[in-house]
Amino acid sequence: MKKTLLIIATAFLIAGAACTGSAFAQNRSDRAELTVNQIVADADARTARMKADLRLTPEQEKNWTGLESSLHDIAKTRADRLVAFRAERGKQKESGDFIEYLNREAKLLGELSADVKKLADAAQPLYASLDEQQKKQFAKELISLSRERDAD
Repeated sequence: MKKTLLIIATAFLIAGAACTGSAFAQNRSDRAELTVNQIVADADARTARMKADLRLTPEQEKNWTGLESSLHDIAKTRADRLVAFRAERGKQKESGDFIEYLNREAKLLGELSADVKKLADAAQPLYASLDEQQKKQFAKELISLSRERDAD
C-alpha cells in the first residue's frame, strides 16, 4: 500500500515539475490560451471519470469527497502556477543566472512536495477502503491523471 502511494506521489511530483518547466511552455503553445478555470474544469472532468471507473460502493463514496476536493485544489494551484509562469516568461527573457534558476526550482519543488503530501493525506482514507482490484485501478487512474496533466 505504501509503495503504491509512493509511486503515485512520485508521479505527481514529476508531472508537476514537468508542467512548469520551460520545455513545457515551448512545446505546449497550443494550450497556452487556456485560462485557470478551463484548466481546472478539465482536471475536474478527469477526476469525475476516475471516480466512475473505480465503481465505488456507497460506503467508499463517503471517503471520495476529501480526495476530490484535494485533486481540485491541486489542479487550481497548478493552473495558477502555469498561468503565472506564462505571464512571467512573457515579461522577461531567461536571465541565464544559474543560481536564480536553482532557487526557482527549489521553490517549485517545495510547492509540489506540499501538493503531494496533501494528495497522500486525502487519498489515504479512500485507499484504505478499496479492495485489491480497486487499489490497482486507483493507482492506474491516478498515474494516468498525472500524465494527462503533464500533457496540458
